[in-house]
Parts: sequence; structure tokens; C-alpha cells
Amino acid sequence: MEVLQTFQDLVNAFQRDPYPDISKRLDKLKILRKGIVRYRPEIRLALKQDLGKSDFESDSSEILIVLRELDKTLKNLQFWTQNKFVSSDFLLIGSQSYIRYEPKGVILILSPWNYPISLVLNPLIAAYSAGNRVLIKPSEFVSTCNRVLLKIISECFDSSEVIIVEGDHTLANSLCYLPFNMIFFTGSGKTAKKVLYAASQNLSYCALELGGKCPVIIDDHTNLKSIVQDIAFAKTLNSGQSCLAPDFVYLKEDQVEDFVRYWNEWINKMYGEDILNSEDYSRIINEKQFLRITEMVDLTLSSGAIALNEYKVDLKRLKIKPLLLGNIQWNHAIMQEEVFGPVLPLMVYHSKEDIANELIHQMRPLNMYVFSNNDNFIKSLLKNVRSGNVSINQCLLNYTECNLPFGGDHHSGIGKYHGYFGFIEFSHQRSVSRQSKIPSTLKLFYPPYKQLKIKLMNLLIKLYS
Repeated sequence: MEVLQTFQDLVNAFQRDPYPDISKRLDKLKILRKGIVRYRPEIRLALKQDLGKSDFESDSSEILIVLRELDKTLKNLQFWTQNKFVSSDFLLIGSQSYIRYEPKGVILILSPWNYPISLVLNPLIAAYSAGNRVLIKPSEFVSTCNRVLLKIISECFDSSEVIIVEGDHTLANSLCYLPFNMIFFTGSGKTAKKVLYAASQNLSYCALELGGKCPVIIDDHTNLKSIVQDIAFAKTLNSGQSCLAPDFVYLKEDQVEDFVRYWNEWINKMYGEDILNSEDYSRIINEKQFLRITEMVDLTLSSGAIALNEYKVDLKRLKIKPLLLGNIQWNHAIMQEEVFGPVLPLMVYHSKEDIANELIHQMRPLNMYVFSNNDNFIKSLLKNVRSGNVSINQCLLNYTECNLPFGGDHHSGIGKYHGYFGFIEFSHQRSVSRQSKIPSTLKLFYPPYKQLKIKLMNLLIKLYS
């Protein structure tokens, strides 16, 4: 009942002020920016406690990401919110039409545990900048981060604007059955289906940021030494617990040996020879996820795959040494779901045509990584293999570009956000048309349909044919 009242309070607040002043939104976002900077030490400490993240990784993948999003929004919100006038053809002479950007209403943000700061605050920035009231339900697996977020949100926003509620999956499920104007969910496809079902009871609009098996496709003429570091970093960031993490690599058979050698070299250079003791290498979130990953590896190895480097784990500290797997087949356990951990299968292709022929039958992933300088090869992949986003000759590039829309395609998500595209996602684009004192040409289409109007219609059909 308490959560229901919280929801109703947000509804009432929105009804009292359905279009919050732009200057007020900007002022509150500036206060949020100051709050993030002020709480930076606590954010870093919380991320270290919940996920074992280093201070630098916390700054780069959580705090800086949010500050860049805020900077973009603060500089452009006045322009984004302006009415956008559209042109009309001669059939609508005397009229004027424009798009008015209005808040959707009351928004539910369901955030995950892997990036517990940025994946709360970035959607919040988009939702609040569009004028919405927001209820946030963060993951229960990052309680230390949640306590810091509670401080930040309560100090920066009024409870009639933004509020955080804590609880487990049962709370999240019950929230989805409330008549929110929009639900923004980040997480797994399995949970997304439950969100969609619950939301459908009220026809609540949903944006889903999911994941999938993001492939890395390496052209046979690519210099491996220069790219394996990029792949290794993207895979080991947050110990592989990223929806954008490379999930498997496609390469030629004669590239495998060099890939493994360069992988081991770069892992040692980035994290030292004993990565499980590195302060820069984060841990798996909890024992359940740790066992899910190791059981998946064990099943894959027992099915004929091979470990291409040392397979070493530490259950006590919830750390897994980045592992490469070879001799991979599509029916192996590791290929049946998103890995979401520091294990990278290497799949061999025999011809470039094999890549599209195989990937076209797979679920569309959130990202596709292509390493090639062959424009024809790149164009062929873009044409034939679908994904939410694409990064060419670098990993994570499209995610860090806040001038691009970020989101999935079919299995990997619905909707886009980041920068302007986040503002649009959380806005209702309301079409407004106004007739001037000039008589409307639409009257020419009113009955009765005499000979003159029939001739005019035939003329218009011919004109537009």
C-alpha cells in the first residue's frame, strides 16, 4: 500500500503541473551534477564494496558517463524543448503545423546491478529533462550503491518529482502492474518478457535495454596485435558483466594462435601476471552468478571445447581469470545464452560468407564489433547481419558517443536513449495543427461530390501519381 501511495502521489503531482518549467528542470539537473561530484568518494567506495570496482573504473564507467550526459542535456535542453514546425504542401494552404514535446507522465525506471550508478542516473536525466515524474526501483544486489543514490536523489529532487523505492523482484513485478505512462527497463530478455506482460495490462509504453551475444568479427587481413587489447579491455571491464561486452569472436583458424598469445600479453600488461589479485580487476557480483558462469564453462568443456589459456577461479573472492575457449560449436552451453562474465569463446569461420549465413539465424544482439579495413566486407556485414548498434575497429565506441541513439533491435531491446534521443524517448511528440483565417482547403472534400469536385479529385490523383 505504501508503494501504491507513492505512485499516486507522483500521479497527483504530474496532474497539478503537467509541463514543468524548463528553467526549473535545468536548475535541478545542475543540482544533480553538483551532488554527483560531491558524493564521488562515496560512489567509488560503494562500487568497490558491491562490485569490487577500482576507483578509476568507477570514475570512467559510472561517474564520467553520467556527467557527460548531464553536460549534453544542460547545453541543449532549451533547444530540444522548442516546438518544431513542419512544412505543409499546397493542399493544406493556410494552416500551420508543429510538434510539441511534452512529458509522457509518470515513469518507472527498473535498473540493473552491473552499472548501478550510471544505469539509474542516465535514464533519470533523460526522463526528468523531458518533464516527467520518476519512480526508480534499483537492483537489490547493490545495497551500498543504493544508499548513496538515496542520498543524492533526496538532496537534489523533491519527493513529488523523483523517488527511489527498494525491494526485491516481487516489488519490481508488482510495480509493473501499476498504470505508469512508461516503463524503462534494463536487464535480461527473460525478465523483459515479464515486464512487457505486466505493462500490457495497462497498455503502458515500455523501453527495454537488453543485451545478447555481441559478436566480434575479425577480417582475415587484420593486424591482431593492434586490436586484441581493445577486445580484452571491453571483455574484462567490470569482469565482463556488461551488456556490450564482446560475447564471442569470429576469426580464421590461422589467427587463433596469435589471438591467444596477444590476449595473454595484454591481460598481463593491463592487470599484472596475477590478475585475480589485481585491484583494477573487478569481481563477479555474487555467488549465484559466479556458479552460473563456471557451470556453463564446465558444461562447454565437457562437450568438446578446449581452454586456450589458464582456467583459474577464486570462489571466495568471486573472481574468474579471463578465459578463452576454442573448438566451439553453436550447440555448446556457452553459446546458448549471454555469457555476462570474463569468458570469451573463439569461433572459426572458413569463408566470409559463413559469418552472415550463421549469424542471420541468431537473435539480434545489442552490439556488433567489426575489425576490418575492407569497406566491402564491412558494408556486407552491415547489410546482412542485424544488431542494435555497430562499432568498427574499436569496442564500446558507439556507446561512448552521446550524439548517437543507443538501444537494441528486437531481441536486444526496444527504444533508444542517450542525449537528444533519450529526451525524445521520454517525450510525447504531440502533433498540433492550426488553421488560419484563410478558409480550409479540406472543405473541398466535403459532400456533396458534384462534377467539379470529381474533376478536382482526378486532377489531384494524377498530380500525386
